[in-house]
Amino acid sequence: MESTETLKKIHESAKKHFMANGFQRASLRRIVSDAGFTLGAFYGYYNSKEELFHALVEQTANGILAVLTEMAAELNSLPDDQKLAKMTEVFSSGVARLVDYLWEYRDETRLLLQCADGTRYENFLSGMMEQDILFMAQAGGRSELPMEPLAQKLLVRSYFSMLGQAVLEGDSREEILRAMKYIQSVFTDGMVQILRRDHDEERKSL
Repeated sequence: MESTETLKKIHESAKKHFMANGFQRASLRRIVSDAGFTLGAFYGYYNSKEELFHALVEQTANGILAVLTEMAAELNSLPDDQKLAKMTEVFSSGVARLVDYLWEYRDETRLLLQCADGTRYENFLSGMMEQDILFMAQAGGRSELPMEPLAQKLLVRSYFSMLGQAVLEGDSREEILRAMKYIQSVFTDGMVQILRRDHDEERKSL
């Protein structure tokens, strides 16, 4: 019981300092001191400040990637001739689940998206982008999207940036879902048009 309470206090203090200062500028000594312990006591649980940060966000990061993986699996389970038509529906359902998850773990989402520079999670957004690009490409029966790599990178990055900001700034789950419904409509409808146009051009060339 004592070790559980100690970890809880260290985690609460760490979360506060990381969110206020980011990983790199947060002081491990201050984190531990504010929790009411010594560095010696801290090292009985973690080997470093980065290991502590990972302990705070790892479960949430894995959960986010799991939702994206589920979306791709759901799409892949459909017959090839239905994937493109069903992409918006599958994406809409998946994003709603993702918003619920991010809302439940709002502090951890903030740590991942805004405070992770200097940790292995500083490129977490890029990992989400790769999952989403694969998801949309699969809808068109491809391994990659039919557009310039820089364009797809910027488009998908902007989408996840907006999703993250919506979760962090929204006052309620319902407000976030309404906002993302509009953003998602622009995003997925545009992607569907690109994939359909490319598909039609391929058929004409045959």
